[in-house]
Amino acid sequence: MKFGLPMAFTITMLSWSVVEYGHHMKSAGELQHAIEAIRWGTDYLLKAHSQPNVLWGEVCSVTLSSFLARIFMFSLLFCLGYLHLIS
Repeated sequence: MKFGLPMAFTITMLSWSVVEYGHHMKSAGELQHAIEAIRWGTDYLLKAHSQPNVLWGEVCSVTLSSFLARIFMFSLLFCLGYLHLIS
């Protein structure tokens, strides 16, 4: 079983940390490691799209599922937008 929501949350928090504290990470020599981790995570999540209009994810209650799907997509778009800015 794969857990996309915890992965998306972790990547979002790491991306946000780089946005807020990237200059500190850079001076400590860890910025590139953080960027590589973000890129690995977003690549992993993008591979959940096995074909157009198909997204593999967790199964849960309908109410919770639609809420989690919105969080997942927001997190993914945030991470991708950030990677576009720093590339």
